[in-house]
Amino acid sequence: MRDPDMLNFMEKSLGGGKVMSQKQFLDNDRRVLRFFTRSDGKPYTVHYYLADDTLEIRECHYPNDGTDSFSVCLRRQKLPDRIDVNQPGQNFIGDNYLTCDEITPDSDINAYGRIYEITGVDQFTQGFYAQNYGYNFPLGSVKHDAPADPAPRVPPPYNGFGDEQDTLGQMYRLVPQKPKKDFFKAMDNSAKILRFTAKFNTRVPEDVDRRFIISFYLADDTISVYEPAQKNSGIIEGKFLHRKPYCNVDNNNQVITPADMPIGGNVKINGHSFHLLSADEYTTNYLTQFQD
Repeated sequence: MRDPDMLNFMEKSLGGGKVMSQKQFLDNDRRVLRFFTRSDGKPYTVHYYLADDTLEIRECHYPNDGTDSFSVCLRRQKLPDRIDVNQPGQNFIGDNYLTCDEITPDSDINAYGRIYEITGVDQFTQGFYAQNYGYNFPLGSVKHDAPADPAPRVPPPYNGFGDEQDTLGQMYRLVPQKPKKDFFKAMDNSAKILRFTAKFNTRVPEDVDRRFIISFYLADDTISVYEPAQKNSGIIEGKFLHRKPYCNVDNNNQVITPADMPIGGNVKINGHSFHLLSADEYTTNYLTQFQD
């Protein structure tokens, strides 16, 4: 019987024969086994290249999954069966590597201490193992977890800059935009102002006789409060509340409208309770039409 090593040497000396790795590459080039796995509850795809017995692990992502989109979890390489570092003179990492015949339907893939549970394979991999090893792998695909229910958007508290619409704009854009005004409402109600005289709902002696002029601007539903001068009151006249929309705490914090300001009634503006005493003729006629 001829020595196989000598026979192989003679064939190569005469220009024949092929290196085993070269023969494996030519026979199995572009033939890849695909395993669908899960590890720590996340899906991964394992590719085993028959051409050189290398293996790579890829992460499976979907849009807005909340994780960093690293495509390759383990770059293509031969996977050693042991990863411990031994003492000098003993075996080191890389003595034995994982081969396709060691992967069975009942086994898992151990990649550097991390376990990947096989949940399925593609059609080519199933046929390859059935023909060569008699293994019956189930067909599978990438299975993503069901997306979590979206968290409800909670409006942030008003931060004091601009108006409340400016603060709400931060919920929808990283760079807030200026709120859009109702153009047609502003044009139709330009220079239309409802004016009321009011006083505090209080028993404090210093504030009982104080009077205010409340102006409601129909163009943009803003309110301003002015305190006129009164002799010997000891209070300087001037602007009491800046012009801006104010919310009605008694109506689910909705923006105050003319319906919330009846003559002879009460209204709370920015924490101050006012009693509306009277209104000018235009305001009285407007409120009468509004009530009808």
